[in-house]
Amino acid sequence: MLAKHADTKLFVVGEYGRQYFAHHHIPVERSFLYTAQNPTMHRAREISEILLALFDCQKVEKIYVIYTDIKNSMYEEAKAERLLPFHRKIFASNQTEKTVKNPFEFTPSVGEVLDNIIPSYVAGYIYSALVDSFCSEQNARMLAMHSANQNAEKILATLSVQYNRLRQTAITQEITEISSGAKAQKRKFEKRQNEEVYVW
Repeated sequence: MLAKHADTKLFVVGEYGRQYFAHHHIPVERSFLYTAQNPTMHRAREISEILLALFDCQKVEKIYVIYTDIKNSMYEEAKAERLLPFHRKIFASNQTEKTVKNPFEFTPSVGEVLDNIIPSYVAGYIYSALVDSFCSEQNARMLAMHSANQNAEKILATLSVQYNRLRQTAITQEITEISSGAKAQKRKFEKRQNEEVYVW
């Protein structure tokens, strides 16, 4: 994707993203140094203010957010959503709704209403992406730990069976040695008794 769009500017949140792009020698426009482990609305607002300022100055034409979305406990997917400019399909109404015959009235004006709504919308969307990414990472860790725990239990079960077999073999060996020793002592005792009988 980056190869097709050479003028792409990357704004990266989180250590993993920074390390990935640094390892692949891909330049990053700005790296937000706070950790992705603690998503907050304040941080989302900081990011959105920077992006909106660039968009208003026409230094960027489009803003996309790429993040990991958690569908359920077993499935996650990487998503790329366009934030700005808005796409009509995002706000498409349900086809069963009645069409609006009288236009809405906006006070003080459409422009001012949008100027107030858009920063909140962008900040809210970025916050949602940060939370989704954080939850996806925690879920992946949980699944990895669960898998490791299951593997450890299988290994312990296998080792327990092997240990019990070795222990049983050792016990059987000891019993055999004790039994053989007892038989040898009995034969030796009987031989002495026979010798004593001959002496008398």
